[in-house]
Amino acid sequence: MQKGLTSYQMKLVGVTLMVCDHIHQMFVMQGAPMYLTMLGRVVAPIFLFLSAEGYYYTHNKLAYLRNLLGGFWIMSSIQWFLPRLVPNDDIVITNNIFGTLFLTVLTMYGLDLFKKNQGKSRLVGSVLLLGIVGLGGLFLWLITQPGWLMPVALFSMVIPNIMFVEGNVIFVALGVWFYCFRGKKGLQVLGLGLVALVTTGFEFTHQLLTTNIQWMMIFSAIPIMLYNGQEGRKIKWFFYIFYPAHIVILYLLATYLVG
Repeated sequence: MQKGLTSYQMKLVGVTLMVCDHIHQMFVMQGAPMYLTMLGRVVAPIFLFLSAEGYYYTHNKLAYLRNLLGGFWIMSSIQWFLPRLVPNDDIVITNNIFGTLFLTVLTMYGLDLFKKNQGKSRLVGSVLLLGIVGLGGLFLWLITQPGWLMPVALFSMVIPNIMFVEGNVIFVALGVWFYCFRGKKGLQVLGLGLVALVTTGFEFTHQLLTTNIQWMMIFSAIPIMLYNGQEGRKIKWFFYIFYPAHIVILYLLATYLVG
């Protein structure tokens, strides 16, 4: 028997804890316990780690990017239309991890192109990397200008922006860190620990166990350290379907059964 966790098993862990987190999000007004969202803090690092693995092993990197962008568009549509079709003032749908994963993988792709000893590839890689950072900075400035908030918000629902995706630049940087130090778990976990520390805001109070809980992402080090490098069972399209589907189902349940 193969020791450790396969990529498939890590996805199951991530999906299970993700559902716990989103149950808390949708039912917090009904008293959903805080520990559900505490469990959910480990989810994003798990999927960022798996995105680095997936990108490394995939033969068609552009198709991988296309799929993530497609997932982002689907979730953006749900974010826009669902609350308007089925209003619920207690819930704001902010979930769209596809944008974070897309920008993370796009940054990996840009770095790989930049590292190639070819002028054209290096140019394209530079444009991609500068575009990711530059667009984020531009939009961050634009939202401070009168009349630009709505256009920026709408554009960011079509083109992921590093400053407005889930976890913003911090999560994207963590995913890229996982890729740059792929196979060196000690360094990967070190980066995870540094990000977890930053998310505390260096406020080491009792709130670390009540509201300031993002640092609990450090516990994703456990499945990462247990990862055995094997893919396991293939479920290529499962996450692309399950992610938006479970958000819609939980939202509708919270609206019609409780609301």
